[in-house]
Amino acid sequence: MFKRTLALLLALMMLIPLASCGKDKPDTTTANPTATTPDEEEYKLPEYDFEEHEFYILSVGRGSVNENDFLYEENSPTVLDAAIERRNKAVEDLYNITIETEQKNTTANQQSPEAYRVLVREATAGDYNYDMCVIPGYDVSQLAYEGYLSDLNALPHFDKNNKWYDEKANETFEFGGSLFFTTGDFGISMMDQTYCIAFNKDLANQYGVEDLYELVTEYEWTIDKMYEISKEVSDDTNGDGITDVYGNLYWVDAVYGAVNAAGQKMVTLNPDTLTYELSINTETTYNVLEKFYNMVMDMDISKMYQHNSTGKEYIPIFSGNQALFFLTTIGKLGEFRDMETDYGILPYFLYDRHQTEYYNTVAPFYMNYMCVPLMVEDEERTSAVIEAIGYYSNQYIIPAYYDKTLTGQYTRDEDSAAMLDIIFDTRAYDLGYCYQPANLNKNLIYMLNEGNFDWSSRYARLEVAAEASLNVISMAYRKAIGMDK
Repeated sequence: MFKRTLALLLALMMLIPLASCGKDKPDTTTANPTATTPDEEEYKLPEYDFEEHEFYILSVGRGSVNENDFLYEENSPTVLDAAIERRNKAVEDLYNITIETEQKNTTANQQSPEAYRVLVREATAGDYNYDMCVIPGYDVSQLAYEGYLSDLNALPHFDKNNKWYDEKANETFEFGGSLFFTTGDFGISMMDQTYCIAFNKDLANQYGVEDLYELVTEYEWTIDKMYEISKEVSDDTNGDGITDVYGNLYWVDAVYGAVNAAGQKMVTLNPDTLTYELSINTETTYNVLEKFYNMVMDMDISKMYQHNSTGKEYIPIFSGNQALFFLTTIGKLGEFRDMETDYGILPYFLYDRHQTEYYNTVAPFYMNYMCVPLMVEDEERTSAVIEAIGYYSNQYIIPAYYDKTLTGQYTRDEDSAAMLDIIFDTRAYDLGYCYQPANLNKNLIYMLNEGNFDWSSRYARLEVAAEASLNVISMAYRKAIGMDK
């Protein structure tokens, strides 16, 4: 999805082509912005007049992250505001509708009444107040398996194969041919909430760090290599016995990224039995956790920060040349627009040099997903409008976000832009982070906070309860799709 979009964007913006995510040399050709690729026919939106229907979207944010993907500033708009306005008006004009949004917000750590109770009430009462919803991952997953959402695949105009939907999200969240929620180009959270690693270029040059971009493209950017480089850079510059230049700056949720980066997932779906199963109990998982824990708990090279602390302590540390690597999410990079020191962007590390693909976690806590309530007044209208939103989002939202917000402001070089292409093309969604069976996922974090790294004992203690939780969810899903009565 992003490579096709990026090819068009680069031709329009006259940028240097980005490197591919394989080991081949970069493609130096440019795309014709008016032509379709040989394997991609021009998409035709269905033609309707919906007679001034007010298309209502329920948008639920979480904590301090409550962006509404359909609202925009008219008085002093950013490039993204202008793109949202253009997208909305294109859809409204096409179908003679008005897009209306209702914004709600929650600070709850788990289920949010702002999303859950509203849609449960809608289904129970048989109301049709919302045509579409954008809801955080914890909440939308529970609504899905409890049967309060429509099967997107059953809607007449919805097509998961359209390029404005995230293929990896579809693969992860589909259950027995039914898809109750997904993500795509309609909003920015799927990009903002993707894990990445930033690095301080001044420190890299000062300490003679090898070419990090080349390590990525040559598939030598491993967790062992990151640990090795972190040791080389960590320094006590004033000789007082206390580290004041760290190899890496991390927050506890980064452990989720480490697991996924090794190609491991906490929970996967058994397609034969349609049962969710634990899949984290592997030798690779144990090994990558040991490597990660050893690295971040080495106090001479690593410093932990709170990702959403009021003081945002990570800003002066990273921008003040006190840390080489900064484990974070793409959206956080916007806080470094004014950083004088140059920085670059990398994907999460490989487990070892035998791994042939990068994996970059999408944070479940703030990530928003598109869904449709169980009770829909007009499935034909709803699905036609959703496809139009995706179609015009792909044309307007993604180029504005990718080029103007990222390449134009966050990133400082062409290589980092190429790294973004790799990161976005290798997003990883983990069902275990959404369903949180027996809080098994959170115990990865608890162990960091406790300094206790006996993952074998921790897993054994929680395995039975986690499996029981997944069995309940699996049975609920089978009932939702009409398999179990």
